[in-house]
Amino acid sequence: MAAVVVAFRLIVRPPRGVSSQDPPGVRTVAVFSGDDAEWFAGDRPDSPLVGVRLFHALCDGLARAGIRVENRGTVENAQCAECAVDDSRFCLVLEWIDRRWMASVEWTARKAAERRHLAMTGHVFSPPDSPALRRLLECIDRWLHSQPKLHDVGWHRKECWLEEDLSDAHAAPVDRPAF
Repeated sequence: MAAVVVAFRLIVRPPRGVSSQDPPGVRTVAVFSGDDAEWFAGDRPDSPLVGVRLFHALCDGLARAGIRVENRGTVENAQCAECAVDDSRFCLVLEWIDRRWMASVEWTARKAAERRHLAMTGHVFSPPDSPALRRLLECIDRWLHSQPKLHDVGWHRKECWLEEDLSDAHAAPVDRPAF
């Protein structure tokens, strides 16, 4: 069975219209610091999931900015939620990696075949460029910068982050001029 999964991952193409590369001028991965005890309060010491309070605060901040946040849950040791902006949907993932936070905006599968593909391949895709994506990224950036207990916010392109290349850090998620 393992050989079938490996073969599947090698030959199956990504869903149409998406890739693991961010659109030009857009960065969808925010890496930041902040180890205040408040963000870890209520986390279970035996669980790999941390930052539940930080994730809820981020989601609440997005909701106050007019973004619908739905289906909060967990995925592979991370917090995740669906964010709806206008008619577009995105996945927001928050992880604690090497004593730093990583918030990522990802493409959201809508069809059953797309969900199966993601489950079997484990691939992470970038959302296509749109005014909705840029609005979500800017709302996340504003919220992160508004929190005095979070600092060193840097935005990275998804393809660089996946290759563990952190040399592309940028102060903002979207290059100017806007979309």
